[in-house]
Amino acid sequence: MLYPFGRFHGMVIRLVQLAEISWEEAGEAFKETDVVILPVGSTEQHGPHNPLGTDYLVAAATGREVGDRTGVMVLPVVPVGVSEHHRQFPGSLWVSPRIFRQYIKAVALAVASHGVKKILIVNGHGGNTAALMEVVGELRREHGLFAAVASAFPPALVGTPHAGEGETSVNLYFHGHLVRMERAVDTNQKEKLGPLSIEGYNWIGPIQFAWDTIDLTETGVLGDAGSRVISTTASAEKGREVMEPYLEELSRLVEALKGADLEELLCKPHK
Repeated sequence: MLYPFGRFHGMVIRLVQLAEISWEEAGEAFKETDVVILPVGSTEQHGPHNPLGTDYLVAAATGREVGDRTGVMVLPVVPVGVSEHHRQFPGSLWVSPRIFRQYIKAVALAVASHGVKKILIVNGHGGNTAALMEVVGELRREHGLFAAVASAFPPALVGTPHAGEGETSVNLYFHGHLVRMERAVDTNQKEKLGPLSIEGYNWIGPIQFAWDTIDLTETGVLGDAGSRVISTTASAEKGREVMEPYLEELSRLVEALKGADLEELLCKPHK
């Protein structure tokens, strides 16, 4: 067979990583389903213990697992995103929201030229979300494609501290060899911007400001102002407990997308 095998609910299916097959094999794969998975993330600091690639590595791993369980093609991961707020930490990379939107749209239209009609973007970085939602809206309204965004992390971890126990546990589950738990730290978050009191990440009373990570933490382990963010209690088992049910949920969703009629998913015409 052309492809390696995976399993979903006991069924043997074919896993296709686009970057690992030839153009002839890709042509055959595109004939089988009109759905693809596009993992996107970022390269940015994740505390002194996690790799800079955490967000794109988790997105790639989540995409790979869902592709393995459903037989849907997985595109190469986009490793740099909208992360300028981490710029004071060495190694962090970023692009502007405009460039990011243009790039994701171009990739989507490129794969659509081969017959793909449904694109699930698996996003590992919250800073990408606003730009991605603009792109999927444009693809649906103007290009006849159904595109949607799924977090690479389960809902229980969305909005939880950056580089804290939850995110670190997922890293340990997927690629523990890259995590340096001996360097993990628990960090008290700053509360003041000059004489002003910060709430959450970027509120000062009724106003918001354009925050940087360094405004709240020197270690990169990041949470609400004034809180103590714990990372030292992370474990691979905790990562497995949150990820496995979510991977099953995403896989069921992809199976539903495979069988969905495209016209029913697209925007309705104006009356």
